[in-house]
Amino acid sequence: MNKLMILLAGLIVMAIVLVGCGSSAATAPQFDAFTRGVGESAAAPAAPAPAQAFAPQAPAAKPAPTAIPVAASEKVVEVEEFEVEGHSIRDESSGVVEFSEERAALVAQNRIIVRTVNVEIEVDDVVQSIEEISQGVQRDGGWVVSTDRSSKHIGFISVRVPAAKLDDALNWMRAVGVDVLSEASTSTDVTDEYYDLRSRVESLQATEEALIRLLDRAEDVEDALAVQQELARLQVEVESHLGRIKLLEETAAFSLVHITLHLAPQEMRVDAGEDMTFSVGEVARFRAAFYPPEGIDDFDFVWDFGDGSRVSAGTGSAPRTDGGRITATVHHQYGSDLESPFIVEVKMTGRGEAGIVEGSDTFIATVTELPAIIVFAGEHRFLEEGEEVEFSGSFTRPEGLSNYSYSWEFSDGSEAVSGVPEEGATTVTALHVYDNHRPQPYTVTLTVTAESEAGDVEGIASFEVFVSEAEGFVITGWSAQDNLKDAVRALSGFAQVLGTLAIWVAIFSPVLLVLAIVIYLIVRSRRRLRLNVRRRAPSASGVDEGRVSATLDHDGEERN
Repeated sequence: MNKLMILLAGLIVMAIVLVGCGSSAATAPQFDAFTRGVGESAAAPAAPAPAQAFAPQAPAAKPAPTAIPVAASEKVVEVEEFEVEGHSIRDESSGVVEFSEERAALVAQNRIIVRTVNVEIEVDDVVQSIEEISQGVQRDGGWVVSTDRSSKHIGFISVRVPAAKLDDALNWMRAVGVDVLSEASTSTDVTDEYYDLRSRVESLQATEEALIRLLDRAEDVEDALAVQQELARLQVEVESHLGRIKLLEETAAFSLVHITLHLAPQEMRVDAGEDMTFSVGEVARFRAAFYPPEGIDDFDFVWDFGDGSRVSAGTGSAPRTDGGRITATVHHQYGSDLESPFIVEVKMTGRGEAGIVEGSDTFIATVTELPAIIVFAGEHRFLEEGEEVEFSGSFTRPEGLSNYSYSWEFSDGSEAVSGVPEEGATTVTALHVYDNHRPQPYTVTLTVTAESEAGDVEGIASFEVFVSEAEGFVITGWSAQDNLKDAVRALSGFAQVLGTLAIWVAIFSPVLLVLAIVIYLIVRSRRRLRLNVRRRAPSASGVDEGRVSATLDHDGEERN
């Protein structure tokens, strides 16, 4: 048993070494080793047998020494034939995965390239186009991988076609649609991976055959189970590699094509309007009318103003009386007239149950630098209420302007005075009376307007008017009204002074009271101090003593 385990370990080490060296030694002539019989020795190769399975079959006629069956059960394999580039290829639909020698020889002629193509096309009918592509792929020997017809406006189909017919298939697929929106192709070289996998399978197969022979010489059940366990592990690994090899063969022999189908939009009439002229810096307004068919209720538009600025997009629209619709207004300002005129374009797109509709229209926008009207209305004025005054203003007349008009506004709620100046005149006047005075000034504004090819031109000037109250009855320079006003103002001032004094006295009365008490206490203290000094002073004579006594008596009486 020890010898058997040592031999088994040696076989496993040999398998690992062979697998590590397989990728560097993988060449086309080595592929013949995959078609050898399972029961044949690796040291004595035989002629290749077509369609020989990779999965080893254990001998069924030779049981193990024990009663435990260890032979692998046979599997029934259904085989079907199909052609790739004129070669008859046998493929298995179930059971043990077999490797086709013809297919291996076919892919070995060149590098093994897996191609994937993504195509976007516009079609008139999404459902019908998907069905047409599906039938065409089947005619070419391919098949449909998946489809998506959930939307009327867009669809998707993924197919596999023979790699040799890929270019032809792409040509007729493009012809199905009315326009090709995009097409992208990717190629992946899997030659190295393919040869490496086959070399690994060859090494594992050699180890597998040695294990089968070792299984025949097993002397007890424990040895047989150990060999059978290792044999099962190798079979799983071989089948995994064979599955990957088959996937590479299929993906190389049949290219994958993803096709996205967009419903081609119908035509819709759009009217952006007549050519227009704008001035530099003017706020230009754009609107377009369009006429969608029935079943279209979702719209969006894009304006390109032709000056390289950012486009303006929107979705708002409103119905018209003529059965069409009109877009929401968009605004734009042209900053220069150097590259004028500009081509303005609007593009409309509509969607709904009827499908997709599109339309566009253009017009010419001419941008000019407009001449300026310089207006002088006057300077500040001082008036009395009720006084009628004439206002006079002047303005310039640059070339290219016509149809002048003017308007005087007085900002007192009265109606503006408007008119048309005489031909060639540069001065306009207006009469006005301010009925009420106020401390704030009134603003008088003169506006002169003229027309040009790019639109209206406007000049504005303004000044302030101060309106005072009118004087009353006056005799020889003396005004009773003014004197009454002065007397009232003086009386009001005197009352304000008295009120202020009363407030101050009320506020500071506690302070004044405390201050009076303090002053009184200070004065009384000083008098007592003087009295004490006199009492203590020595008498110089009797007269003085008498005076002092009299003074003391007088002070005592005063105190009493």
